[in-house]
Amino acid sequence: MLAIPILLLLLIFKKISYLQAGKIVLNILASLYILFYVLWGKIYPSGENNFTKLALRCLLVESGDRKILIETGIGNHYREKKLQNNGVTSVYELEKSLIKNGISSDEITDVFLTHLHWDHCTGAVKSTDDGLQLTFQNANIWCGKTQWEHAKVSNIRERTAYHREALDFMFGSGKLNRVEKEGELFHGIEVRFFDGHTPGQMLPFIRTADKTFVYTSGLVPTAANISLLWIASYDLDPVKVMEEKQAFLVEAAEKNYNLFFEHDYYTECATVKNKESRIKVKNILSPICIEVLISDAQIINEVAWVLIFYQLFG
Repeated sequence: MLAIPILLLLLIFKKISYLQAGKIVLNILASLYILFYVLWGKIYPSGENNFTKLALRCLLVESGDRKILIETGIGNHYREKKLQNNGVTSVYELEKSLIKNGISSDEITDVFLTHLHWDHCTGAVKSTDDGLQLTFQNANIWCGKTQWEHAKVSNIRERTAYHREALDFMFGSGKLNRVEKEGELFHGIEVRFFDGHTPGQMLPFIRTADKTFVYTSGLVPTAANISLLWIASYDLDPVKVMEEKQAFLVEAAEKNYNLFFEHDYYTECATVKNKESRIKVKNILSPICIEVLISDAQIINEVAWVLIFYQLFG
């Protein structure tokens, strides 16, 4: 008789896993152009020629029968010179991370793209001897409609951040879904739009029984960018970024959100606090801690509901 509640628990359980899609390097001025190196260097290390290491960190959310991959990193479309200039040593790290987690690319049901810059989305498509193919053949692809329309026209400053051929292939595949409204996209995953980094950037808010996890993408790419004025030179509208970031981080501190950093090479996840009207890092969380937090919250709440259901109808 215990098989029924155990089965129900497995069906509603959420799991969030880190996936590495490689790394890139950027000059420190690109990472934080508004500050002097003497300030930035104390918070986020840099190496030779003032280049900083940035992660390409994806998330895999397993919920019920869905396996949702958030971001796909860099595809295998680029010339060796571009990869070398950006410090890319491998374009196959995401595939290796999936295998390490016991997941095949065919099992991915949904690919969630926060925006369409080359380091976030081109891994959704791969180049083969027979031309372009979808990396995740069985997955629907989701991105913001505003970002999609912006990527088609863009501007002279941002245009090189988009891989037009890969984006056109996604659209032609019939798998691309353009999201127009904020709200729940999947069960327990809400989306919101932020326009400062690039118009129509779409961030996922992943909710469990008592926790909210936010994949901060280009809004807060590293823990160092939590400081209001610490923004990247790639942000199209710096003032808008600061306004959006301030409102979001105040909310994150108040509601104790767990923030996932896509590009922070050293810090995967953290909570923040609002101390004397200044937002600062509260706790740095490791992947192991995050899994424990999710598991405890889900088991306590969901086992209770399963037992109630079982008592009523079992």
